Amino acid sequence: MIREMRECRNNERRKKVKRRDFHRTALAMGAWSLTAAQATSVQGANDRIRVAVIGCGVRGSQHIADILACREMGVEISHVCDVWRGARETAVAAVKKGQNAPVHAVEDYRVILAHPEVNAVTIATPDFSHAKILKEAAEAGKDAYCEKPMAVDLQEALAAVDAVRANQRVVQSGTQYRSDGHFIACASAVHSGVLGLITRIAIAQNFNEPRWRKAYDDVREDDVNWPLFELHHGPHPFSAKKFRRWYLYRDYTNGLPGLWMSHYLNAVAWFMQDLFPAEVVCSAAVRRWGDDGRETEDTLSAILDYPSGFQLNFSMSLCNSADTHFILYGSNGKLDVWKRELSGDGGGGPDQIKETRVLPPENPPNSHMADFLDCVRTRQDPRCPVEMGLAHSVAGILCAESNRLGKRLRYNPEKREIV
Repeated sequence: MIREMRECRNNERRKKVKRRDFHRTALAMGAWSLTAAQATSVQGANDRIRVAVIGCGVRGSQHIADILACREMGVEISHVCDVWRGARETAVAAVKKGQNAPVHAVEDYRVILAHPEVNAVTIATPDFSHAKILKEAAEAGKDAYCEKPMAVDLQEALAAVDAVRANQRVVQSGTQYRSDGHFIACASAVHSGVLGLITRIAIAQNFNEPRWRKAYDDVREDDVNWPLFELHHGPHPFSAKKFRRWYLYRDYTNGLPGLWMSHYLNAVAWFMQDLFPAEVVCSAAVRRWGDDGRETEDTLSAILDYPSGFQLNFSMSLCNSADTHFILYGSNGKLDVWKRELSGDGGGGPDQIKETRVLPPENPPNSHMADFLDCVRTRQDPRCPVEMGLAHSVAGILCAESNRLGKRLRYNPEKREIV
């Protein structure tokens, strides 16, 4: 009987879940999926899509390059926005090199949200402001490409998702693995059921460097709108160091869960078709790089148990670069994601994987940004819609809060609360 029950669970896991079926599952938990009939601002095939880039740092600069690469789709960058004069000037110069249409530089993102000719925005500001700007963008009728993490606060995350649903916006979460042929191939393998019953996923992301120690001697207070930078997380005295190294301070980030772990949390939710962990415990601390005054940890370990029965073991270190890995363990074998290697290692039974093979990449027809821009026009679901942004945000918030409070935490998706 026990064997029959296990086989039944195996069969359920092996069912290949299509993306739209997954969205129906999310809908049952309160999520929302856009349809063409619901759209309020459909772009015609010949209409130009005008995009504004909010936040012009490292990720915002990449957004500019990605959008310019989509010029043939009838897209132009109408505005760039940053609270720092230097970033605005650099962004304008980059846009002018790539398009003939005029581009306007603004300091305050709310000017963009009020502009009637802006169709969509990309959000690449510091982590703490993503959800607030996304919510306001949705309420202003703008579609949005939002960098990860979508949120570092649960109530802000839920408010942003509610605004997106209520205003029927297209939102792409900026976790680019969803458009990576390497990861798509691995997702296909997992969804095929070849691994059998997956009970554990082990991920380690390691470096031997402090990271995020950006130079700040070129930042003058007169060139920065500091209150607008801090938004609802201020006021604090101006600090050029904190402005450029916001990654290191608790006022502006929830640490490694948002800064890095969110990529993997998104991939796990996608691979396993299981949005939110049921229970989380996390421990993190500064163990090596505290000489720069950082508050966010350089070492983290977390255990996340998911409702469908698997456990995620995640660790990250900035103190030693050895042993980075991403491995799914199933009853029939294992999948090494970074190697794209599927093998029978550790498996057993009649369905054990017989031969080790490397999965060929399954490259998508377009980039992550192009997918978003196409969906702005077609009003279809993008590859990584807002409910996926909520999924990685909730898991990351649980980890950060578990570490802060020093205890195991649970998430109730029906009540949408941490308990």
